[in-house]
Amino acid sequence: MKVLAITTKEMATIKLTIDKRRKYNDGRQPIIFRVTSNSRSTSIDSCVKLFPKEWDNSKGKVNKIHPEHKSLNLLLKNKLFELEKRLLGADKTDGDSSVVSLVKVLLNKPNEDKITFKNFALLEIENLKKQKRFGNAEAYEGAMKRLIGFTGKEISLDQISYNVISDFNIQLLDEGVSKNTIAMYLREIRAILNLAIKRKLISRDCYPFYDFKIKTEKTVNRAIKKEHLKNLIAYPLKENTVQWHSRNIFFLIFYLIGISFLDLVLLKPENIHGDRIMYKRRKTGKMYSIKIIPEAQRLINFYINDGTKYLISYFRFDNVDPKDYRKVTGLRIRSVNDALQRIGIKCNMPFELTTYVARYSWANIAKSLGYPKDQIAEALGHEYGNRVTGIYLDNYGSEVIDEMNERVTGETQ
Repeated sequence: MKVLAITTKEMATIKLTIDKRRKYNDGRQPIIFRVTSNSRSTSIDSCVKLFPKEWDNSKGKVNKIHPEHKSLNLLLKNKLFELEKRLLGADKTDGDSSVVSLVKVLLNKPNEDKITFKNFALLEIENLKKQKRFGNAEAYEGAMKRLIGFTGKEISLDQISYNVISDFNIQLLDEGVSKNTIAMYLREIRAILNLAIKRKLISRDCYPFYDFKIKTEKTVNRAIKKEHLKNLIAYPLKENTVQWHSRNIFFLIFYLIGISFLDLVLLKPENIHGDRIMYKRRKTGKMYSIKIIPEAQRLINFYINDGTKYLISYFRFDNVDPKDYRKVTGLRIRSVNDALQRIGIKCNMPFELTTYVARYSWANIAKSLGYPKDQIAEALGHEYGNRVTGIYLDNYGSEVIDEMNERVTGETQ
């Protein structure tokens, strides 16, 4: 990447740099486009986060030590080129050359006075997709479509007021949408607006969530007792049927400490290291190392080495494009849950049986055995809990979690 910055009107500049003022929990720092005009500056997030050693600030590029340095450098180069073109376009106008106005030009379509919520959201969605954060992109897109569907027009960022959000909330409630689903939409809208504020595209005075509080409701406990789990294990099912495979998946999730369905189906044989499964959780990016108990190994043996690069061959993900992982996973999990519901009826389960019940049940049994909430949260991969407990588990996590899982799963034998 030879060109690091360009200048217009001998005042405005844009360049790629690492933001040393911000650091994430894992030590990475964001790569940003620094926009400067009239001795004032702001930044545009590139959506790329790197460790300092992975970035060459003098050359404005990702170092070769990063395994994806070529694709990341191409991504950043293309983004910089597009921003440079827009900055040159701004140079030909007689408009306001303040840093805020320049950023609006850089992030908005030409000749638009105001940045629409839709355009800004689509930009963020595209950035997320380029970073392969397809789950976040889908969440943003779902919330964006819901809000645009409600307003019925191209609403600008600064028009999303308290009244708009409040009326949107009431409309969804009237449609019968659950409070927790509404909360999910509102959190995504809030995240998009927060990004717009950070990029100086709208004033904090426009922020509707200062006064509007997002409300949720407690969900029904979907954990089943260990007696029900024993009945589910013992229920006779014909081998290689959909219901038989679905029960296997349910218990793999249970034996692997409530692993998410998406993380499970994308496991590969190389994720197995000796008697452990090691993987990065897609939702949080955190690494996990889970000891494979004999019951889990027995189930894995049904699927491994069956002509597929994935550990659970039943789902046949070999020809699925990564951008379609979540879409295809949604179809797969629906099929598994349909089968589980039929099994649940046969086994007289107290409520609808789904893959998520496995995760709830693991936590419920752990709680009944006297394990503290923070330790259960750490095992399940929640992003909360007591900080001291988190440090303790970081140092002694494998042994602590191994013993915990063996006791929890042993209750069903």
